[in-house]
Amino acid sequence: MRIRIRKFLFIGALLGPSLLCAQSLPTVKATVGRPVIQELMGGCSMRCAFPWTTTALLPGKPPLAVYTLDDSSVSTAWIDPNPAVGTKLQFQFPAKLPSELNQTPFYGFNFSSGTIMPIETFKDYARVKKARISYNGKPLYFVKFADTYRWQDVFFDDIPASQGDTMTFEILEVYPGKKHSNVAITEFILQGAH
Repeated sequence: MRIRIRKFLFIGALLGPSLLCAQSLPTVKATVGRPVIQELMGGCSMRCAFPWTTTALLPGKPPLAVYTLDDSSVSTAWIDPNPAVGTKLQFQFPAKLPSELNQTPFYGFNFSSGTIMPIETFKDYARVKKARISYNGKPLYFVKFADTYRWQDVFFDDIPASQGDTMTFEILEVYPGKKHSNVAITEFILQGAH
């Protein structure tokens, strides 16, 4: 019995604390909200304090700039070029801003999965079912999403954001698309500062 326990502890040590940490992350469930319509696009967001850039980190490929995730348009969607799970979206705050903006509260995001325009195409592409959120490389939460064309709001404990910080959204599971295995996301808006 002692040999088995030692073997288990040795294997656990080899796998490292990151595996144990990943399994023990808290899970946040997205709240389904209002319809995603053009008349309700835009408004206040984290952009008031920290304009961000978005980059897709695709397995085995160079980083790819993403412009359609926060364009305030229901008629555009970002389509993941990677037809499998594992893509990471990295949101980065600029490195050169007034220092008084450091420690700005960042507390969540609004998310619209699939293609919305026209609504009949919503399930043509895969939609995000589960993701992992990391901040400055540290895993913080798993997030579970409903399979809906409405806004989904995700809120978590305030993170004091500073210049150059990054949030990473890693796609772990998807709802399969009827026509395409690639994930589609219509809009992704960081929330904070207010």
